[in-house]
Amino acid sequence: MFKLIILLKKKPNLSDEEFTKYWLETHAPLAKKMPGLRRYVVNVVRRPPSREPDCNGVVELWFDDVDSMKKAFASPEGRATQKDTETFAGSLTTLYIDEHAIT
Repeated sequence: MFKLIILLKKKPNLSDEEFTKYWLETHAPLAKKMPGLRRYVVNVVRRPPSREPDCNGVVELWFDDVDSMKKAFASPEGRATQKDTETFAGSLTTLYIDEHAIT
């Protein structure tokens, strides 16, 4: 199993609520249509007291392997998902993860 984690920073013109609503109600249903996607988890970052968070959300995407991930993002659904990300995310940090469960 291969995991991709993406840290998202919202566009500055969106409130925290607008960012979350768009991500959960519009973007997530689009993303979950990508072929080969085994699991999709949205993590919304809570605003710390008195400052802007370093990122506003973290998404976890699971695939069978790296090739499956590449095919998913190259598909029409994957391209649409990537294009839609530009609607609500101002910046992204992408991490390729080898997970080691300890417990």
